[in-house]
Amino acid sequence: MARMRVVARTRPALARSSQPTSAREPEALPWVLFDTQPFTSASTATATYWQAVQNDKTLGNMEGPGQLPDPQYFEIHYIGLDFLLTPNSVAAVAVAGPLNDIAQFLFNQRGIWTFSISNKRVGPFPLSFLHGSGGPTGYLAITNAASAQKNEFANNGIFDGGFCVGGAVLIPPKVGFDTQFLLAAAPTLQTSPLNVRLWMAGALYRRVL
Repeated sequence: MARMRVVARTRPALARSSQPTSAREPEALPWVLFDTQPFTSASTATATYWQAVQNDKTLGNMEGPGQLPDPQYFEIHYIGLDFLLTPNSVAAVAVAGPLNDIAQFLFNQRGIWTFSISNKRVGPFPLSFLHGSGGPTGYLAITNAASAQKNEFANNGIFDGGFCVGGAVLIPPKVGFDTQFLLAAAPTLQTSPLNVRLWMAGALYRRVL
């Protein structure tokens, strides 16, 4: 069950919280910045995130390429990664499938990621530290002797919030930043192109008016 802190507050305290004393001071909101890049089987081994505004808003929510508009600040608390895979039916003896596609990134091709801001690097670190934000939860199985098929789905790690940054990195407005992915070689994937979504959860500070 989700937890929330419930405490009694005085009317003056509620008024201060709901009505800023100055329009020059920012409001703070929980926020998730995300961007998605496609990986094509046996072709894509690198990708750079946050560099373009996605026309399809289900793929990303950056307002500008490579930086935040003025006067926005983003305080990063968690970074994670989602492989946008759906359950697949594959031959019972085949290795290929969603589980193998994820393993190609994390282990077979030893994926690493590096966050850069104002040409200062954080990383590189293994991709396996970036866990998923959520996904289908359930169980699916099939017995079919005639076609010898199996149904398979997979998620990226445990849904634990991702790699904890704890607010140690702050993105100011109009300062360039990106995240680069590097694989040892282009992976062979069953799902191609495979959309891989990178996200950062934290606090967004923006003007009130």
